[in-house]
Amino acid sequence: VLQTVPCTFLGADNYCSIYEVRPKACREFPHTDRKKFQQISNLTLKNVAICPAAFNIVEAMKQRLK
Repeated sequence: VLQTVPCTFLGADNYCSIYEVRPKACREFPHTDRKKFQQISNLTLKNVAICPAAFNIVEAMKQRLK
């Protein structure tokens, strides 16, 4: 999958220009709804750095663990 931030398909309007045909990885991003979410912790940490939704989910998880 693309490794650039922001995505090369992100338009000036901040919308995906290939939304209807985007890759599976894009459809599932930030991958926080996986059944075995704990198995992708390294990916989640990377996503937290670039995705506000992933950041908020991880922060909420941290609060629940306190």
